[in-house]
Amino acid sequence: GNMQHTSCTEDRIQHALDRCLDGLRNSPTAAQSMNRWSLEELVKRDPDNFIILLQQILRKTKEVQERCQYEMVAPLAIMFTSTLLQTPYCPPDMELLESAMEVFSAFITWPEPYYSVCRNLLSTLQLEIKAPGISFQRLVREEQDLNTSCHFSKTTTVLLMNPSELPADFMSVAEQLSCVQHSEKDTYITLIKHAFQSTLGTKYPLCGIHSTLQKFKNKLPILLSIFFLWLLFAFSPPTGMLQTFPIPTAKCRMFHWEKDNFDVLNTLLEDEPQNLSTREHPKEDEDEVDIEDDEGHDTLSIVSESYAPSFNSGADSDFCEDSDDSISSPKPAKSSSRLSQHLYRLLRKPKRTINRAKSLGDTESKDLSVVREIRSNSLPHHVQLRSPEPSSFQVPPNQTVRQVCFRRRPILSCDEDEKSTTLRVVVFGADHVAGKVARAYSNLREKESACPRLSQAFKIQFYFMPVKRDSAVGQACLSPPGSKGINVSILTPRHSHGGLNGAEDSTNDIAHLLGMLDPWYERNTLSLLKFPTNIVCQQTSKTESESYDSSYEQRLPILADLILYYCRYAARPALIQLYQAELTLASGERRREVFVHSLELGHTAGTRAIKAMGNASKRFGIDGDREAVPLQLDIMYNRMVISGRSQCKRESKMCTSVNLTKACKNPEELDSQLECLQLSMTEVLKRQNGKNKKSYNMHLSLTEVKVDKVVVSGAADTTFAVCLDQDEKKVLQSVIRCEASVCSKPNSSSDWRERHAEMSAQIQPLHPTFCSLLCLPIVTFSGVLP
Repeated sequence: GNMQHTSCTEDRIQHALDRCLDGLRNSPTAAQSMNRWSLEELVKRDPDNFIILLQQILRKTKEVQERCQYEMVAPLAIMFTSTLLQTPYCPPDMELLESAMEVFSAFITWPEPYYSVCRNLLSTLQLEIKAPGISFQRLVREEQDLNTSCHFSKTTTVLLMNPSELPADFMSVAEQLSCVQHSEKDTYITLIKHAFQSTLGTKYPLCGIHSTLQKFKNKLPILLSIFFLWLLFAFSPPTGMLQTFPIPTAKCRMFHWEKDNFDVLNTLLEDEPQNLSTREHPKEDEDEVDIEDDEGHDTLSIVSESYAPSFNSGADSDFCEDSDDSISSPKPAKSSSRLSQHLYRLLRKPKRTINRAKSLGDTESKDLSVVREIRSNSLPHHVQLRSPEPSSFQVPPNQTVRQVCFRRRPILSCDEDEKSTTLRVVVFGADHVAGKVARAYSNLREKESACPRLSQAFKIQFYFMPVKRDSAVGQACLSPPGSKGINVSILTPRHSHGGLNGAEDSTNDIAHLLGMLDPWYERNTLSLLKFPTNIVCQQTSKTESESYDSSYEQRLPILADLILYYCRYAARPALIQLYQAELTLASGERRREVFVHSLELGHTAGTRAIKAMGNASKRFGIDGDREAVPLQLDIMYNRMVISGRSQCKRESKMCTSVNLTKACKNPEELDSQLECLQLSMTEVLKRQNGKNKKSYNMHLSLTEVKVDKVVVSGAADTTFAVCLDQDEKKVLQSVIRCEASVCSKPNSSSDWRERHAEMSAQIQPLHPTFCSLLCLPIVTFSGVLP
């Protein structure tokens, strides 16, 4: 009977959970694995399943801890959070949340990112024990813009889509997402019913509550507030049944985005209360204003010039002593009654909720430096910069030991705590789109340093949804939006017409890099590339269960669910290194551009330029490297070798193409302490003249070297084309000199000492050079796993 039914469901949920986590450890594409979407669809069928899943996650977490399966920790913590958010009722006598606190608090002494991910979950658990259902309430209020006071958080989600490059189906899903409207009244009714059920379980039938609430039109926000301290006795005693409340679709806005800037986001400022504009803006020399952020984005390492190992200090910005009260926060300006103060504290997000030092046990006996040491092992690996002046190329004389201290950080680091609105910017595309984001981000930094607007109103977070490029640039606009035709182009990588040596026109390396850094991103976001477009974009069927409240829910395609899941549960940025290209044109003009993935020079870049001409390109025809005109180039590069030393090489070559690509194809490249570029030179060793006056490159040789800096200049009158990040719209013609290197910014040692005063004496270098590596922050679920 009943017992068998339960255990059978438990087995199915356990099996589904195991498959979600399967292979996160070893192969990135485990044969039997699935993403969490299928598991959630199974669990939604019965409200009791949520409790079963929470118990299974705890069982699995204990197992993972015993076996030290590190990469499972963040996914389990995130799954626990997302499941708890949707759990209709958690019976207090089960003490499920208390045992979860016990299980997950074990990871608080672990290094980043485990510490942060688990700290966030423990904060949530603490609050849920005090005020059941509070996380659901908070998320809905933030995403539906119900938090009117500026003390409360708000979240705005923006989808940036390029219609000429994405499948029409993707565009239509984004349209749907941006059109979903929930009436404020319905949302408040859902929140009140949810609050009732989270606190009282099945004590009162929700249908009775629903019909009563329909009568209170304008009083709903007040009723919701009063609920937390007020129990209704007005309803008759019969018990109801549990209902599952889906999280209302977040308010989204879609913008068409084709330029290398974020100007399109300025329209959002019209909706924002400009309460921050009075803040004094610190003046800095140079044209950059980087207000340091304290969120542990920046990490620190010291490298000696002639010896490779890097010492990571425990730059513990998040080692802070919080007050005892885990939800302490400033009182609202005009709150006379204790009730409103209590509510204010419940609904407002605390800045930090777990007192970390206390969670480590007895701090007297536990030396904090030990914990720092544990954490420091996990800091992301760093680049070694050979010279303090980015443009100098000397090999240091007499090889003295000179140390470079550097840290990674976003180009635009801001003071996070002052802003109540988070702006989620979701971008869709392949590597050339990641390059557009990098250039738009760099452009935003320049504008914001002159006149801060967006960064002052919003805490900006970037989300990257990988999509294969549509088969012909511009094809996607031909099919009408919403058309249900299967878009086959997304299923198979397209190959070029020989001009790019058979390589794909546009790769997805940056998304794969994020997948290597964070297995949960790989499983639940990158997996999008494996699905046929028509399956991801079709409507999902409604959940057939009377306990599922679908009264106001619009069933959205899987793609919409994947986007919202990624936005809600991914919280930590992976910092992707940026590179800069200093270009000199034949006219004498100099330009500085940034790129994140690749720089192509010569024939490859020219081929892209021709393709960008659309139909006109047919007249030119695209030839392979054998027919390409060779270029006489002087190439100077800093070659990276195993010992961590660099060798400066200078060569003169006849090449058809010289390409630089970020080395991020396999996990071994992540372990390297060097942030390198792969330099590929296609050299012409022998030419032959054909009968029809056309010359052929008979012997081509491809040389590949790992480098961190390259200068290419044309000999005599040679000019060449340069293309950044595989983007046809970013091809520069008639270039005579191109210098590519890591984006970095020198710091004065005084900034550094104040910021990292806790660096221990042993690793203080004698005459260090201080440097920040500038990066593009892309949000992932766990940040970077060590």
